[in-house]
Amino acid sequence: DWRELMGAVHGVHLKYVAASAVCFSVAYHVGDDDARLVPWRALLLYSALTHALFGLLFVMRWGMPVLGKSPVTGRVPWWSYVVWWPFHGLTWLYTYLHTLESERRGVPVASEVAPGWWVGGRYARWMPGRRQWAATIDLTCEFPENCMDSTTRYLLLRCWDGVPPSPAEIEEAAVFAAMAAGDPTGDIMVHCAHGRGRSTTVMLACLVRAGVHPDWQSAFEAVRRMRPVCKLNSKMRKALSTWQARYGTVPLKTKGVLS
Repeated sequence: DWRELMGAVHGVHLKYVAASAVCFSVAYHVGDDDARLVPWRALLLYSALTHALFGLLFVMRWGMPVLGKSPVTGRVPWWSYVVWWPFHGLTWLYTYLHTLESERRGVPVASEVAPGWWVGGRYARWMPGRRQWAATIDLTCEFPENCMDSTTRYLLLRCWDGVPPSPAEIEEAAVFAAMAAGDPTGDIMVHCAHGRGRSTTVMLACLVRAGVHPDWQSAFEAVRRMRPVCKLNSKMRKALSTWQARYGTVPLKTKGVLS
């Protein structure tokens, strides 16, 4: 359905292409002979160009730092919202509504996919009770991090929605999580915007490197049983296969990294 085509994981860039087309169409039909409508036409044209730019960036898998999100604080600076307000507005609105709809259909904002290992979305903080995380891996570049005051360790891998990290970044995240596993301060949270694609990609590698599963394929089967909405597109599968071939499946403790 349209949620699969234009939502999380598959064809994410299409909603920005569609938004660009709508804005261009409306701007074209707004009469330029009425001075009162000129500012609105300018805003529509700027929105159309912005959505077209980000749709292109998604396809090219490039430009994630353009939003300015800090890998230290997890914050998105104010100027990003001023410059890129059409992108932020659409993204925030869509993600909020998509999360509400998912909850209505029984999909939790986060799921424990293995003991102590959680996959979640942008609104994982909606889970009841206050949780402390031993480590948080953030796969978004479009949202500020909400758990900086409740996590011991934080790692940001800036990715567009539907676009996986590189194999090297996947390994960085897997080692980061495996080193935090078993920390008495809390569990491990891996999240993206919707808790479906980006977060699943990295979680699978984390579970392999922590010795929970022997390879990403078996990890995916197990994760899907706990959170059926988790999905991988072709780019994510390729990134995981490349990661596994390049870095292997030996758990971190076996490698001698951890005592």
